[in-house]
Amino acid sequence: MNFKISKKEFLDALSLSSRAISSTTPLPSLSGIKISVSNESLVLVSSDSNISIRTAINNNDKNALIITEPGEIVLEARYILEIVRKIDADFINVETIDGTLMKIYGGNSEFKVNGMDASEYPNIGFDIRDNSPFKLKTSLFQQIVDETSFACSDKETRPVLTGVNFKAADRKLYINATDSYRLASKTLDIDQDLHFNITVPSKYLNEICHSITGEEEVTIAIDNQKISFIFGNSIIETRLLDDEFPDTSRLIPVSFRQKLVVSAKDLIRAIDRTLFIKADGKNTIKMSIDASKLELTSTNQTMLSSFEKIDVISYEGEPLEISCSGKYLQDALKAVDDDVVTINFSGELKPMVVKREGDDSLVQLISPVRTYR
Repeated sequence: MNFKISKKEFLDALSLSSRAISSTTPLPSLSGIKISVSNESLVLVSSDSNISIRTAINNNDKNALIITEPGEIVLEARYILEIVRKIDADFINVETIDGTLMKIYGGNSEFKVNGMDASEYPNIGFDIRDNSPFKLKTSLFQQIVDETSFACSDKETRPVLTGVNFKAADRKLYINATDSYRLASKTLDIDQDLHFNITVPSKYLNEICHSITGEEEVTIAIDNQKISFIFGNSIIETRLLDDEFPDTSRLIPVSFRQKLVVSAKDLIRAIDRTLFIKADGKNTIKMSIDASKLELTSTNQTMLSSFEKIDVISYEGEPLEISCSGKYLQDALKAVDDDVVTINFSGELKPMVVKREGDDSLVQLISPVRTYR
């Protein structure tokens, strides 16, 4: 193997590939990035067996890829990434010295590193079987993940709740995430008549979001066991969670008794000032609401307490007192991402629903907490 390439292009590709590297992989070869060089392109493959990334660099003027000798090698990800980052030169040279011993050099720097035989690396096909892939604007896809994935569970007791559910039917895409105490639900109109119901691990969705920054569109293809995200010259595929996702649509109330319209910024700041006050490791806030004001109180066992008063924009219904997780309410408000939010209530022991004013496409639902003070 012998090639020369633009440092920037090589470093960008290695940085993307490194997102699929795990320090706890059972297979030694999966701690490395497989580099395959043909006469026309350089291909990097990485995987931790749950998420896999393939990215190609084709020979063109932009990356100045010059291939002298094709070949394959697996290089330890942490070493190759750091070496390329440290070399102070516009171009990087990589060549085989003897067997799996590689020389990487540029400018006045030269490194030698032992690689692994490419035949030891698992065969990852990246085959796309889906006959009807669909496309989303990258900005929309990132928005969907930002608005929902935070509501996933971080506990493995119910693995399916650690993922975001995507369901397509009737030319709509329904996206839901829940940890059983809160729910983030998004609905989109789509042009294709698609039918699927899948759950994608949230931690991999967030990795994918960070990986596709700068792309205009992402193509999504699904089969029974995996989902593939295709953008530029790269493919990221991840396994699906195979448990049945709960029917969350029945959790959203269809009628409400009280409606609060309030400044999201004021409420977020008020909650933020209370987050350090915790009882049993949780921050619980009590809201007292009437037509003129919203009062927040928070107390713990040591009798540390806080009080906040916020002006309301409008309030409909009888006065209400309701308690909930301050962190959950703050997360929901940030996900809605609007200056003014609407919070609908059905009583002190029924879930509250946070929305943008006049927008039903995004619903943030939070279960109340029973308090005895």
